[in-house]
Formats: sequence, C-alpha cells, structure tokens
Amino acid sequence: MQLRPSGICFLCALLLAACFSCDNKEDSSETSLMENREEIPLSYAQGFSIYKVVSGYLLEIHPENGKEALFLIQDPSKAPGSEEPELTGTIPMGSKKIILTATTQIPHLTYLDAADRLMAFPNLDLISSPAITKRIASRKVIELGTGPSPDLERIIASDPDWVMVSGFGEVLNLADRLHAAKIPVVVNGEFLEAHPLGKAEWIKATGALLGKMEEADSIFSHIESNYLSASKITGSIPVENRPTVLSGTLYKDVWYAPGKDSWVARLIGDAGGNYVFQDLAGMGSLSLNYEYVLEKARAANLWIGAADHASLSQMGEQNPKYKNFQAFQTNEVYTYTLKKGETGGLMYFEEGYLRPDWVLLDMIKIMYPEEAGDHDFHYFQRLDE
Repeated sequence: MQLRPSGICFLCALLLAACFSCDNKEDSSETSLMENREEIPLSYAQGFSIYKVVSGYLLEIHPENGKEALFLIQDPSKAPGSEEPELTGTIPMGSKKIILTATTQIPHLTYLDAADRLMAFPNLDLISSPAITKRIASRKVIELGTGPSPDLERIIASDPDWVMVSGFGEVLNLADRLHAAKIPVVVNGEFLEAHPLGKAEWIKATGALLGKMEEADSIFSHIESNYLSASKITGSIPVENRPTVLSGTLYKDVWYAPGKDSWVARLIGDAGGNYVFQDLAGMGSLSLNYEYVLEKARAANLWIGAADHASLSQMGEQNPKYKNFQAFQTNEVYTYTLKKGETGGLMYFEEGYLRPDWVLLDMIKIMYPEEAGDHDFHYFQRLDE
C-alpha cells in the first residue's frame, strides 16, 4: 500500500515525538543526578560537599592534593540515575559493612549508633571506644594488621561497602589499589580543617554515607552550639589580662609544638589564652630548638598539652630542661591523659576532633576555673608531683 503525503507527514511526526520523548527521558536522568542537585550547606568544613539528589546524595571530596572524588550514595528505594563518567564510585546508602583506618573516625559510628557496622580496622589496640572494644572482644571486628599500613588482602577479602582512609601517611597509598579492586575509598581530610568545628563537621559526611544525615546534622548542631556558647565566656577578656600558654614537648632535642594555624592554637585562643607561638605559621607541628622555646616561654603561666607524662617528677627526670619553665615550677602543667581506653589509647586523640566543645571547656577551666562553672574535665588533668 502506498502512503499518501499526509500519512507520511503524520508518521514522521510520530517518530520525531518518540525521539524527542526518549531524549527527554535521557536528559531527565542526567539532569536529576548532576544538575538538579541541592547543595546541603556546611558551616565550617572545606574538605567536602554534600548534595541532595533524586536517588540519594552526592558526596564530593576536595583533597589537598590530587583529583577530587565524587560518590553517589544510592538510596536503594529510589530508581538509580544513569551512569555518570564523573562518578568515582557508587555506595549503597545505609551501608552495613564498612572499614575505617583512623581512630578519629571511630566516634562518628558510636555517636550515630552505628558501631555494629564496623567490620575491620588496623591496630585494634589503639581504639578506646567502649562500644567498639566490646565488639573487638567478641571477635566481630577483623584486625587489619599492626603496622603503619593496613593489610590490603584482608580488606579486599572482607568485601566492604566502602573504606575510609585519612588523607596522609601510608594509608593514603591504598586508595588507588582499592579503586582497582572496585572498592570505594573515601579520603577523610578532617585533619586539614583550620577551624575546630570544621573537623567536627565531617560527621555529616559519615552521616550521608550511613543514611543518617538528619542524626549527623543534629549532633553537629549541638556541638556547634556548645562551642560558640563556651567561646563567649572569655571573648571579652582583654589581651593583656589573658594567661600566656605554652604547648608541646621535647623529643630528641627538637621541641614539637602546634603552629598558629593549628586547631590547638585556635582552641587556646578561643579559650582566652595568649599562645606563645602565635606568630609562627603552620597548621601542623612546629619543629623548634630548646633555646628558642625557653626564650619565648620561660615565663608562660600555663603549659597545656605536655604529652602523656604521668607526673611532674617523672617529667623532670625524663628531661631536666623542663624544670626551667615557670609553669613547671608552679605546678601548672596539664596533659590530655585523663581518659584512656582499655588498651591505653587516649580518648583525647580519638574523640577530640568531634568534640572541640569539650576540649574548649577543658581549656577554659584550666585558664579561668571560676568561669567554667560546674564543667568537669573530659580530657585534661593537672600533673601531680
């Protein structure tokens, strides 16, 4: 049968409509994932971004060096979007099998009531959290080795939903090898955050990964409120009335102390102290000679963060040079050793990044005990003779 011109035109119109419809569907899935995304605002953290999308969340990691990573955290109840070449990987929301590699990441699980999701960790003796140590005692957490780098074969054999590594050290070298094994690797850069609350805000990244975004936001809001309220306690104290504060200790003739851009220095300042190394730039640890430190800090009123010495006498015996500082002579030396785990790990190092409000209040109690009210120390304690 021969079609009349009007029939041909009608058929062409149908074909064009069908093609246009297909294009729209393809564009819709592309748009819903990458373009129609709603950024969830962050207040302090600079190392990551979170976006709400139709099928879950997008977690974007901004490393200090290297290529940015973009993960789709897929809600299993939502239809997946089209495959995107920009994605580093896809992670199931509410993951049940995860591996962490740094103790600072552990409190994210305990605060989000997700301790049961940790399946493996390196150097288990370093963990102080009671909830996790209980699981370790029950052999529910696999040991990934006791060296500086986790056992790659054990990680792959565990088949985790994702692995979180810190953005420094040998652990970071695992990322490429695990990507090759199709295991998503999330690089946690909390240690690079300049503001103490920026470190704490990384719990939102973990919250998105675990499908507990609302809980993570609530936890952070509480910590932020506590921190900002505490910082107001000493905010109006004039600089000339503030105590001078020394930090750090000697190790093989080198004095290691926090730089002025570090979170410790920021906390000392927010607590109302004058940090003796406030003019020395650096986010990490400064390497100083003893003579310089003695010149700058001999008369410092307080010494906060004197490693993990057990007592003043033990500290002085280990290195008699410590006795030349006024803070040592007046028994105003404080360490972060108040709370330890069953195997000797310090809660300050495990939990401090997430709870800068408690660290701040501890420091306020050291500097201005009358202003700290009924606050009980969480991490710091004065060294006895």
